[in-house]
Amino acid sequence: MFDIIKSEDNRRTVLFTESAENISGLFKKIRRQISKDLEMPGFRPGKVPRSIIDKQYGNIIQAEVADSVRQGFTSRLIEKEDWILDDNDPEGKIELPVDGTAYSFEMTFSLFETPEPSGTDGIKIEIPPLDLEDAIEKTMESFREKMISFETVDRPSEDGDLVLLEACPAGNTDETQKFNVRIGESQIGTGFDELITGVIPDFEFSARMDGDASDEDKPPVHRFRVTEVKCPVLPDLDDEFAEKAAGVKSLEELRNKIEESVRARFDQEIVYLKERTVIGSILESNPFDPPVYMVENLSRDYISKLGEDGPGQETRAAAKELALDKVREFLILRAVAEKEKIDITDDQIEKETNPEESESSVRDRLKNRKAMELILDRADITEKKPQKNSETEADKEEKPDSSWRWIRVEEEKKRETCDETAGKGKS
Repeated sequence: MFDIIKSEDNRRTVLFTESAENISGLFKKIRRQISKDLEMPGFRPGKVPRSIIDKQYGNIIQAEVADSVRQGFTSRLIEKEDWILDDNDPEGKIELPVDGTAYSFEMTFSLFETPEPSGTDGIKIEIPPLDLEDAIEKTMESFREKMISFETVDRPSEDGDLVLLEACPAGNTDETQKFNVRIGESQIGTGFDELITGVIPDFEFSARMDGDASDEDKPPVHRFRVTEVKCPVLPDLDDEFAEKAAGVKSLEELRNKIEESVRARFDQEIVYLKERTVIGSILESNPFDPPVYMVENLSRDYISKLGEDGPGQETRAAAKELALDKVREFLILRAVAEKEKIDITDDQIEKETNPEESESSVRDRLKNRKAMELILDRADITEKKPQKNSETEADKEEKPDSSWRWIRVEEEKKRETCDETAGKGKS
């Protein structure tokens, strides 16, 4: 049993008392473990007399009993009182227990107190509108793109075409490299798409990457020859397409499935957006440093889940930053629940409990969930106006770096063309 005998500020002094019967049981258990693993001349394993074990290992047995009692009591205390400790090392001089005697000791705990949260009402949240038809059409087009085929054409290349090329690498006239580039996807660097737009088979050109390098350090010149131009052919939007794309019987059924998927994904994204906006706003309004041991413990959990041997400094730093954010999020929502006097019934806890969670963990999880729901109920949620500029920030970021780009060059000295080189290889 335990009793809180003193409360002062964030410090709690607790008197723990274990019965003589339970102490004797722990002594017996630990002696049995030692005897089982002990090899001693003249005695079979597990048959070493108690007097010999106590003489040689008495202090170790007492220390293990004391540690077992302390850990058990501490866990039950924190579970019952729902405490968050400021540090994981409580104060207290613990005397060693005596077999067959009741055991009492005092420990003083420092509790962590999250600052009373402010700024939880009227948090502004902007959610993007759902253009359902546009999302359905884009999804359909993505299906079509995955089923695309290419046909050879007898015309200059255009945007979206697949251009097949042979390349003579600089300084190498003995062999060619074959590859293809789809115009518009910037597959091999900025500027190359422009070089192969409007070309026809057998067209030859020389090019190199151009940037800020000096004339001496400029990249070498490569020679290219167009061998074929192919245009994309998308499948027709019909029932046959629907069956090949998603295994459904009709195009209408495919559209219905896509609509259902789009709505579900949008709803999930909106929930995530709302919660992240709330957490970001509250943490910004309520800065605080959480207990170090909580961050370290969670950080170790993240690293262990990665399964890496000897994770590097960057991995450790990223895990620590993520753990810091998660601990602060947990504590601030917990503080909101306490401020709003949110309570969880035993029935709710029983319904949500699983073997991997303690009762206090379930209680905290449910309280934090209700705290989030309460904040969202009070939030100022509006719908964003559609952007006039179709180019979003994400589109801008995805554009390739243009500090280096392909340019066409005229060689001072004509070299062997790719087809001449190929002809030599065949002779």
